[in-house]
Amino acid sequence: MNDDQRLIADTTERMLEAHCTNQLIDQAEKGVYPTKLWELLESNGLTSLGADTSLGGGGGSFGDALVVLRQAGRFAVPLPLAETLVATQVLGECGIQVQKGAALVVGAEPGSSGDSLTWTARAAAFGRHCETVYFFDEQSPDQLHRFSQAEITRTEGEDLAGCARDDLRVKAVDAEIEVIKAGSFDLARLKLFGAATRAVMMAGALEAALEATVGYALERKQFGKPIGKFQAIQQQLAVFSTQVAASTRAAETLMVSEELLEIDVAIAKARIGEAAGIGAEIAHQVFGAIGYTKEHGLNHLTRRLWVWRDEYGHEGFWQAHLGHLLLANSNASLWHQVTELG
Repeated sequence: MNDDQRLIADTTERMLEAHCTNQLIDQAEKGVYPTKLWELLESNGLTSLGADTSLGGGGGSFGDALVVLRQAGRFAVPLPLAETLVATQVLGECGIQVQKGAALVVGAEPGSSGDSLTWTARAAAFGRHCETVYFFDEQSPDQLHRFSQAEITRTEGEDLAGCARDDLRVKAVDAEIEVIKAGSFDLARLKLFGAATRAVMMAGALEAALEATVGYALERKQFGKPIGKFQAIQQQLAVFSTQVAASTRAAETLMVSEELLEIDVAIAKARIGEAAGIGAEIAHQVFGAIGYTKEHGLNHLTRRLWVWRDEYGHEGFWQAHLGHLLLANSNASLWHQVTELG
């Protein structure tokens, strides 16, 4: 990371360490939206990174936004931060003014109800909490349709982590349709940005889970000594550490890149997704029964790891996609391409 990104990371970490507590996360799962935390992040410009200041954004790059999201993953932030930062990026690339408040860009299925057109987005992340929702019509991928919450009908749900995952439906007859030209931005690119956010958030959550697991192994005593002194536990922690190291490296590649490359996203989402499964399993094995309790903070991290691992394509999808990308390049051998990746 560069100096600016280190400053962003440190600032975000201090805020979240002070304000994003286990109690706040538990309350969010019960339906108490953490408005004050959102206002704190927004007032410090952390929700609008990646779009030019002339458009109302916070400046910087999408890599800077990913730095914030890595910290959000570490602290299991129960806010539509990733969704808003992706929306900011989309609007910035389309030359559209960025609005304050949480926002969401999502693919929507067109349909009809009586004489009216409809659009439906399934399991939209934090759908009920985003003040503005932009629908990508899957049959008109060069257009965005902007709607307010007042124009949307919701069927509310939640994911394994207790975060909102709502079906959103709009009837054209009930809405004032605002069409925005999306330019070169399409659903495939939206998925790329979404996968990048989940990759870096998983990397942050894995780092926090490893730190907590090592700390517990050094504190918890059995047979007169810390369980971290037993060879079997040490082996598990060593495996966990290597998984986190690989994940951190893949995430940092995304954060420092001037342009978000498809191959980098494929590598990161595949590698970090694989590490999420291994790391969460080891963490719960070391913690034992206490790690499964609602009162312990480990579940905030591992449940999110399991959710993020599957969103925007699980590791199997991205591993296959990576293979297709490499084999499609006829200008270089497979070996040359792999070794060039470093």
